[in-house]
Amino acid sequence: MNNRSPAVIGLTAVALLASLSLSATATTHSSPTTHAAASASTWGPYYSPGGKRARASGMITPIGENHETLPSAATLTVSGTVSDLTRGSACGWAVFGIATINAAGTRVAWTHHPVRTCAFRAAKKFSFTYHRVYQVDLKVCSERRASKPSIQCTAGNPAWRTLYTSPH
Repeated sequence: MNNRSPAVIGLTAVALLASLSLSATATTHSSPTTHAAASASTWGPYYSPGGKRARASGMITPIGENHETLPSAATLTVSGTVSDLTRGSACGWAVFGIATINAAGTRVAWTHHPVRTCAFRAAKKFSFTYHRVYQVDLKVCSERRASKPSIQCTAGNPAWRTLYTSPH
């Protein structure tokens, strides 16, 4: 997160974005040009509050950080694993809060991106990409099986951890 490379412009940026893979391995071990443009950082492991009932860890890769016009990464990929460490009906959740900036740079919108696994000790791999990202937060929860995380899991409290903030 602290090692940021200069922004990629022109045709090089188009070529990099076209070759961007959803795999964390491909993102971090690509050609020298991609490696110079993307500064991957590891995060975690982070556990659910109240005990180690769920675990998440992974990598975050910002590409095209140009802060002259908008304080954001042009493209940001988050990849990793989430694990359920309980037996029974509980599930492990990794809930990401993603702050993106609109193209005009006048508005920040927050969205949640949840990832769930209910398989005991079987790590679930995930990878997703967002554009014009200003900030990424994470909260790890362990809850009963459901289609989406509860309000307790998504509520703003000290269990949220900031994984990435675009430098100004």
